[in-house]
Amino acid sequence: MSASVTHAPGAQGDSAGRPALRYVVAYGGDKRSKEALRLAVVMARAFHAELELVCVVRTDDPYSHVYPPVGNVVPMITRQAAEWLDEGLALVPEDVVARAHVRNSPSVADGLIRAVDEFGAGLMVVGAASGKYTAKFSVGPVADALLHRATVPVALAPRRYKGEEAITRLYAGVGTRPGAQRIISETRRAVSRTGLELVLVNFLPLDQVHGAPEAAVDLAQRTLEDAAAEIGAQNPVSVRVAQGKNLKQTVDDISWEPGSVLFVGSSRLAGNRQIFLGTTTARILRHLPIPMIVLPRVADDDDAARKGATEETLT
Repeated sequence: MSASVTHAPGAQGDSAGRPALRYVVAYGGDKRSKEALRLAVVMARAFHAELELVCVVRTDDPYSHVYPPVGNVVPMITRQAAEWLDEGLALVPEDVVARAHVRNSPSVADGLIRAVDEFGAGLMVVGAASGKYTAKFSVGPVADALLHRATVPVALAPRRYKGEEAITRLYAGVGTRPGAQRIISETRRAVSRTGLELVLVNFLPLDQVHGAPEAAVDLAQRTLEDAAAEIGAQNPVSVRVAQGKNLKQTVDDISWEPGSVLFVGSSRLAGNRQIFLGTTTARILRHLPIPMIVLPRVADDDDAARKGATEETLT
């Protein structure tokens, strides 16, 4: 089952004439779905993308035993899902192209991953888990599955995200270990497509530094400056080594701009072209006040960079 509506004539594209990208938005009619949709809207405007709102209706395993037997409730839930999507489309501004779809799958995460393939989407947007928590992000089971299996970037909206500010700045977390090429290549394309200001950030909690802190700060600074030089000077790029006695204070060391998002990479444990949320990134997520975009790992990033690869995902 699929319902659709277009809020703007034709594809959006960008000022350079490149076709519009597509983002899949996980939508279920609840508070976190609306937060995800708000993030998707501001990202669609910034990156010239179209939105595919997808509500996945879970289908029962025919070999499972349900007690007490209730019969097939999928048609009823599917009708409810269509109503939720109609409500979601009504929240999308007129200047953003959006379509809505109901899909069936035994797993919500699998259904969303299949939708990415179906629509040729370059990114997925999800909201934080619902409930009464003090943390901005609390990753629920669906988001957790996506953050360990998705093959495209996953954007996470923080709790109570309003989406009132247009995206005006991009942050990118760049570490000193090998594997930062994905961040550099994606952010280079992002600033090229949008012209937004970019800040390269290294998170340096001093309680994890072995040896002289000054040497660690110098290494982080040099790494960021090298990355900035590689990205180029066509758009404004600045660097910042965030410091604190622990990771929370390190994240708080940055005055995060309201209209911004943070790019981070996947753990080295991730398979090729797959996301795997690392331990440090998960801890950063707990304290971050702005949306985070987790990029898949690409095993041949260094080779791809040397060959001038032009594959686009997020941007």
